[in-house]
Amino acid sequence: MMNNTSFLARNIKYLRTQKDWSQQDLADRLNRVHGTISKWETEKEVPPIETLIELSRLFQVSIDYLVGNHYEEEHYVKEFNQLYQIKQADGELMQIVDYLKQHPNFKNILHKYINQSISDRKLMEDMMSLYVNK
Repeated sequence: MMNNTSFLARNIKYLRTQKDWSQQDLADRLNRVHGTISKWETEKEVPPIETLIELSRLFQVSIDYLVGNHYEEEHYVKEFNQLYQIKQADGELMQIVDYLKQHPNFKNILHKYINQSISDRKLMEDMMSLYVNK
């Protein structure tokens, strides 16, 4: 089992790369030196709480997410996978679940979509497909 430092290091790197930022880009945004970011991502140092707050604002995630508390729900995900007969861990599904937890407005929109008529959903799917496949 990973400790919270491992989760934190992995999540900082993951969130940084999701924004297509180099370590230097993140360092610049936080007024730090490049080496500091490297130390965080390799578990040689842990950012102080003030920096965790900065990181959570910058990446628009909770501090709990940064330190890995969202992985306490792995049991829930396993049950979900069994219930819906998903044979193995579905990384894309995990990304979607994490995204929905971090973006409640989109979750609400998606919930409204689910309650639309089949023809309205088909129309929205076609429109979304056109947008996403650009």
